[in-house]
Amino acid sequence: MSHPPSVSVIMPAYRAVSTLRQSVESVRAQTLADWELIIIDDGSPDETAACATQLAQEDSRIRVIRQRNAGPSAARNRGVRLARGDILAFLDADDLWSPERLAGMVAFLRAHPATGVAFSRTRFFDANTGASGTLTPHVAMLSAADLLAENKVCSTSNLVCRAQVFRQCGGFEHGLHFAEDQDWLVRVALDGRWQIQGVDAEWFFYRSSPDSLSADLGAMRRGWGELVKRASATHPLAAERAARAAYGPFHRYLARRALRLRQPLRALSLLSTALRRDPGLILREPKRTLFTVLGACIALAPVPALKELVAK
Repeated sequence: MSHPPSVSVIMPAYRAVSTLRQSVESVRAQTLADWELIIIDDGSPDETAACATQLAQEDSRIRVIRQRNAGPSAARNRGVRLARGDILAFLDADDLWSPERLAGMVAFLRAHPATGVAFSRTRFFDANTGASGTLTPHVAMLSAADLLAENKVCSTSNLVCRAQVFRQCGGFEHGLHFAEDQDWLVRVALDGRWQIQGVDAEWFFYRSSPDSLSADLGAMRRGWGELVKRASATHPLAAERAARAAYGPFHRYLARRALRLRQPLRALSLLSTALRRDPGLILREPKRTLFTVLGACIALAPVPALKELVAK
């Protein structure tokens, strides 16, 4: 490929031999053919590198880079440094795209010059059965407060951005163990030069598993505090305002996760924390807040059928 591609796709891969080919095939199936795919094998001890090499032999648009294990953020940042396209798209080695995604994202960014980062709606699917799950709602625009409240982008695999955004705002933070994509998005939002916009299309498919559900809520809460701390180091006033606005919604989000983990007492405690600090939450967002309260109360009721309904 002599000319730079329209899009550079960055794919970190670690122990991904069972899912890598399917993820890569979802890139090869794109209606937009002018792309390059950079697979960074992050020191996998299995046959991931061999699988990636075989895929590169099948398609000249694919490059494989091998490195010692350094984590997904370091792998993505290395891929960005090697990328030739003006638009960057990220895809993990176990997620999938619809064929229209890259063409749609390129058209969207061209039509919205103030938008630096775009994302689509997310369709969850079961890692074991492949069964289709929840489709996330459309979100038109994200602010720093929105991003601190809840990661509505869902995954780094849902990010498409201009390469210029990375040059201006920096890459993913290597040392984080929680929501490195959220940390990066908050940084972009606080920088203020670019909009973060959602596209009302079902273009991203996230492979969910019991491990992705059973996150340590305490670790998530500590991670949120780290996000706020990092944001405050560079944009103290704006980060403080965003954190105040996000405190109630974030703890309500944790409460909803607690319900999915069948922890209704924990959910009520988190809701109480949210409403003590942000009593106006129930007026601003009555439906989500009251439904969460109702869900926790139903989960505590001695009726198995109701409990199963809440867990879903």
